[in-house]
Formats: sequence, structure tokens, C-alpha cells
Amino acid sequence: MVLFGTRKSVRESGEDESRFEPAREAYFSGKIKIVTTDGIPGREVKFVFGLVVARGYNPDNAFFGLVWLALEAGADAIVGYRESVAFHPEGDKHYSCYGTAVMLEPIKR
Repeated sequence: MVLFGTRKSVRESGEDESRFEPAREAYFSGKIKIVTTDGIPGREVKFVFGLVVARGYNPDNAFFGLVWLALEAGADAIVGYRESVAFHPEGDKHYSCYGTAVMLEPIKR
């Protein structure tokens, strides 16, 4: 199993969010599938890369960070997608997104 994740202090590091642009494009164009179930109907899992986790103070950064990590691993889908939010005493919200990065078998026609 491979575990991927982002640094916990993304906000403090001043990290450039433009690195998530390929992830946005892949998600909105349908190049990567994201489902909450353990599989995608009609598609077989060819290879499992493992758990991918992304965190951030912004829900978009957490989500597209997750997509970016899966793409970097070579995945074309994330199965078992989950997300959560933690509330800090100072009023900040901390978003977490996670799932299993997989490669699907090509569609047979």
C-alpha cells in the first residue's frame, strides 16, 4: 500500500495553488472518475495505488489536492471517496479528503 498526503500547514507555507490547475482540468473534463463506492459499475480495477489524502483550510484545495495526488501516482479514478471537516477553537476549518487511487481497465467496445 502506498500512502500519499499533503503537508498539514499549507496555509502557513504560502503554497502556490496553481499546481492544482491540471487536477481541475482533469476533473472537469471527466478524465478522472471519483466515486464514494468501492468500484465503478462496468469497469474493473486494474491496479490499486493506495490511499491518497489531502488536507487544507479551503475545501477546493483539499479536493483538487487529492485529485492532483492521484494523477501524480498514475491513477485514473478514486474509489471510496470521503471528506470531513474539523473545526478549530480559533474558528478555522480544516478540510480533509481521502480515497483509494486506482487505475481502471480500458473500456471494452
